[in-house]
Formats: sequence, C-alpha cells, structure tokens
Amino acid sequence: MAEEPPSGRSFRIVPLSCASLTIALGLLTLIGWVSGLPLLASVRAKYIPMAPSTALCFFLIGIGLIAHILKRTLRWIPRAAACVVLVIAIAKLVEIFGGFHFGIDAWFVRNPELFGAVPTGRMAPLTASNFVFIAIALLALTGTQPAKFGGPFGALVTLIGAIVLVGYCYGTPLLYGGHIIPVALSTACGFFLSGIGVTTAAGAEGWPLRTFLGDSTRAVLLRAFVPLITAAALINGWVNTTLPSWIHVNPAVTSAICAVIFTALIAIIISQISNLVGGRIDRAEAARNFAQAELLAFNAHLETKVQDRTRELRAKNQQMEEELQMARELQIALLPQTFPTVPAHVPVQESALRFLSLYFPTGDVSGDFFNVFPIGEKAAGIFICDVMGHGVRSALITSMIRGLVEEHGQAAADPGELLTRVNPLRHYHK
Repeated sequence: MAEEPPSGRSFRIVPLSCASLTIALGLLTLIGWVSGLPLLASVRAKYIPMAPSTALCFFLIGIGLIAHILKRTLRWIPRAAACVVLVIAIAKLVEIFGGFHFGIDAWFVRNPELFGAVPTGRMAPLTASNFVFIAIALLALTGTQPAKFGGPFGALVTLIGAIVLVGYCYGTPLLYGGHIIPVALSTACGFFLSGIGVTTAAGAEGWPLRTFLGDSTRAVLLRAFVPLITAAALINGWVNTTLPSWIHVNPAVTSAICAVIFTALIAIIISQISNLVGGRIDRAEAARNFAQAELLAFNAHLETKVQDRTRELRAKNQQMEEELQMARELQIALLPQTFPTVPAHVPVQESALRFLSLYFPTGDVSGDFFNVFPIGEKAAGIFICDVMGHGVRSALITSMIRGLVEEHGQAAADPGELLTRVNPLRHYHK
C-alpha cells in the first residue's frame, strides 16, 4: 500500500483538529449552561455567553466534519448535521427579521437573564447567518465538487469569525451596548475553527488554498508576506486603539509612531519581496543559461555525429555504385556481341538474316536478357527474357537463365522443349 504523502496527511490533521476543538467548544458551553458555570460559555464574566442553540449547532458541525473526513462513505451523517444546522439558522433568521416566534432558544433557556440590553441564551443574527454559510459549506463537501463551493464558504465563515475576534482583541466587542444580540467570543472562536476546518477539508484545489500552495512565485510570496502584512495591520490597529487609553498620550503622536513603524515594516517586506523575486529570476536565468549551454554542446555533438554518418553513407554509396557499375559491365558482357549468319559460315554481308540489338536498361542493372544463336545451317533462334522487377535480384535471375539456356542449347530447335527444361527456374524466382 502506498504511503500517504505529508501534504495529504496535513489536509486531514488540520480539519480533524479544528472539528475536535469546535465540538469541545460546543460541549463546554452546554456543560456550562447545565451546571450553572457561565464562564464555560462566555470565557470572561464581562463577555456575553454562547447560546445553547449555538453550542448545539457547533457540535453538529464538528461531528459532520469528522464523519466526512474519516468515513466519506457515510455521507448522510454530514448532510444530516448540515441540514439540521441550516434549519435552525434559517428559523432563527425568520424569527429575527420576520416577526415569527418558533421558540427555538426557549427550548434551552426559558427565562433568560439580561446582558446589558439584550437577553442571554439567544442566538445572534450574525451567528445565524454564519451558520447558514457553514452548513452550505459542509453540504458542498459531500457533493461532486467540494472545492468549488466548500472552500469559498469556509473562507467566508473564517473571515467573519476573525473580524469578531479582532473586535474582542481591540477591546471593542462588536455591537456591545446596543439592542442587537452580539456574537460571543467563544462563538467567534468556533466559527474561526470550523471555517478553517471546512476550507482545508475542501482540499488544495479550491479557493483560497490553491493560491497559497505550490511552488509558484505567487504562492511563495503569499505564504511569506500575507501573514506579516496581516499581523502588521492588526498590531497597528491595536496600538491606535488601546495605547492612548493606557498612557494618555496625544493620539496624533501614536498615529505618527504607528505610521513610521508601519512604513518601515512595509519597506522591509518590499525588500524581502525583491530579494525573493530577484533570487528566483536569477536562478531561473542561471538554469536557462545552463540549459542553453547544454543544448549548444548537444547540437555540436549531434552535428559532428551527422557529419561522420554522412561521410560513412557517402563511402557506402560510392562502394555500392562501383559494385553496381561492375555488375552492369558484367551483365552487358554476357549479352551476345556477335550474331550468327544464315547460312552458317558465310560472311556477314552475304547472310540472309542480319541482327541489330539496342540494350538500354532503366537502372544500373536490369532483369532483361536476350540471345541469338544458330540452329542448324539455315536457321537462327532468338531468346528474349524479361524477369519481373528491377535491380540486382532480377539481374541475378537473368544470369541463371542464360546459363540454363546455354546448358540446354541442344534443344533450341524445339522452343517448347527448351522452355520446359528452363522452366524449373521459376522456383528460384519465387
């Protein structure tokens, strides 16, 4: 069995850890409400506690995410959990904006205490909206294209949770002091964890992970500098928000100091970006030059090889041409140079028959052959042969035919008898 790569294991460990922490938050909150320990649901006494219905939804989201990661064949578990969370969140939004009263939170807390001007134990509107997003993201994970919708919705939930957490870090929890139920600190942590879990469970193919992963320059720059820039912006906002109230200095001085520090940090980041990009460009240029040098050396070697092979082929061709020329001269020498006279032994001028031949092969050697020989005192025989094909093979066969004709020349007076004796040569031709 092939070992799972480290990247594959990380995409299981991270969502499993986030889902486990999300379940723990939900269980601690429920235990806090049941046992009367509000700190388990609110972290600090001055923070509003997480609602029991919110804790239940986080528990279901965590269970569904773990089931999806460990047992993808049991898709009904994450789908059922997501559907229950989606129904609860939509019902809560309808209660808030539609004026209906389903009594969802009253199932857990019938007579809530007030936290400022808002009741405790009630799900916040922003919390219900975020549960709609995280439920849709969990449903997308069990579909055919989990990375297409699961990653973006998970990133949206993470972003909303991070905004609420930043508000708490700056000492100004969102919506405190109004009549709208704020999001609890533990609830923001739950959304941040569950959003990260869903985003990583969607895989590296989905947005936003695909922009941060890989060896491309863009991915390297994002991994290196997005955390730095984010941290710088958060620190700058925290200093501008909290430092004046601590040391009672002029806010303009604080802003000026933060601007200088932030400018210096941006300059350092830009310098690092230049070094990183420049280093990659230099390495790419060096690799290109090395590859080009190797290519030139290979081309020179290849050209030398081609020249050597060309010389060898020319020598072979010259040798073949000489051998073919010798074969042509031999074949022409085998043709009749003189012709018989009729009657025999008379001068050519007094012969009753005179012969004229013109032998013009299309190639160096040919498969054509002819012969003229005397038959008795007052007759001459003409033998014409055309072997199928051209070249050396046909020329060899014609030489064999010539030998057979000379061997059986005593039967020349009877063409049928002569051809019968010569005919077995067809087996060699085949």
